[in-house]
Amino acid sequence: MAIEHLIPAPAPNDLMSLPMVYEFLRQTGHPASESTIRRWIERADARGEAMRTERRRFFGYRRYYVYVSLSDILMAHRDWVQAMGADEP
Repeated sequence: MAIEHLIPAPAPNDLMSLPMVYEFLRQTGHPASESTIRRWIERADARGEAMRTERRRFFGYRRYYVYVSLSDILMAHRDWVQAMGADEP
């Protein structure tokens, strides 16, 4: 019998900064801009879905950096590519 495990938060190594996610997706055949990635995060929040994000501020820097779950981004990227009809011959 299969048991589904519920994990309330992703593993710490699943969180990546937006520039790192952008570079990761740039290597695929369907790159997405940072603004598109931010739009995915905003849309997930608007729908009430749980896309794990975290704001981090490093010592000596005034700016916050947004970290997002790579697993959540990959699912949003999959949906985006399918919506574009890229899997059709």
